[in-house]
Amino acid sequence: MDFKKLLSVRNKAKKRKPGFVVKESKYQAGVKARWRYPRGLHSPVRQRFGGRPALPRPGYGSPRSIRGLHSSGLAKVLVSTEAELLGVNVATQGAVIRSTVGGRKRLRLLQLAQEKKIRVLNVKDVAKSVEGITTAFALRTKAKVTRSQEKSKKVEEKLKRAEEKKKQAEKAKQDAEKKVSDVAAGSKSAVGGGAAAVDKQEQEREAIEKELVKKQG
Repeated sequence: MDFKKLLSVRNKAKKRKPGFVVKESKYQAGVKARWRYPRGLHSPVRQRFGGRPALPRPGYGSPRSIRGLHSSGLAKVLVSTEAELLGVNVATQGAVIRSTVGGRKRLRLLQLAQEKKIRVLNVKDVAKSVEGITTAFALRTKAKVTRSQEKSKKVEEKLKRAEEKKKQAEKAKQDAEKKVSDVAAGSKSAVGGGAAAVDKQEQEREAIEKELVKKQG
């Protein structure tokens, strides 16, 4: 049978092919959706009773000549480096970029695939994907610059507040020193005024005593 005809037959059969999973996974949260052959002695699924989930059979398989191929007819090749991508045969193989590849490396692989005209099977539109990754990088760079500017602005504001606080402390210190000097000067003048008053009182007392002595004489 023709290769394209086999692919068409397989694609149509896959639409009717059931998903083979553990039957309990559909209604029990603790059971993962994976395949495991039913081993129960009285299991209706194992005994293929009507109305029960289907079991895998040879009839569900794809034609042997196209088994494991992509729907486009290309063989899948996992790639994660530029060397692996360059080793892909454009005529019979297609590249599948691993999910663990980072954004920057993925961008280089997609650009290289565009240059070498290698089909990437797990990317629908390579050009659109390249544009999206580039835009994301630009936005991330812009956000990084904005964060850096905001951080430097906060540092400047912090230094400015510290400088203002330092000036206020120095002014308060100068005011306190001035107040102390004023109080000291006032107390000194008060002490000087008190001594002058005492001397005056002493002179008046001596004058009175002299007048009394004259009168008695």
